[in-house]
Amino acid sequence: MKAGYIIALTLALVASLPAHASQRDTGAEVHAAEQPRAEKIEITTVENRILVSNAPVGSLLEVYSVVGIKVKEIKIKQPTAEYALDIAKGYYIIRIGDTVLKVAIR
Repeated sequence: MKAGYIIALTLALVASLPAHASQRDTGAEVHAAEQPRAEKIEITTVENRILVSNAPVGSLLEVYSVVGIKVKEIKIKQPTAEYALDIAKGYYIIRIGDTVLKVAIR
């Protein structure tokens, strides 16, 4: 009796799995256009300043406290620049687009 239940459950499980159809190869090749690699954004801090390199112009430099409160927001006007921050000493999270970094302001 137990074996019958196990077989029934196994068949039900297999029947509920999605079926994948394979596409026939037509011989045509599709090539994705290569896009130029964007250089990595570099963020460094020196005392109460943030140095940014390779940042996209028009993006936002956002500074958050470690508890997640936005402290400062600066619009980036040059790919490489230095920004002065008038914030208290401590640890902060800096974000430019998808690049996020934890820094210490001393």
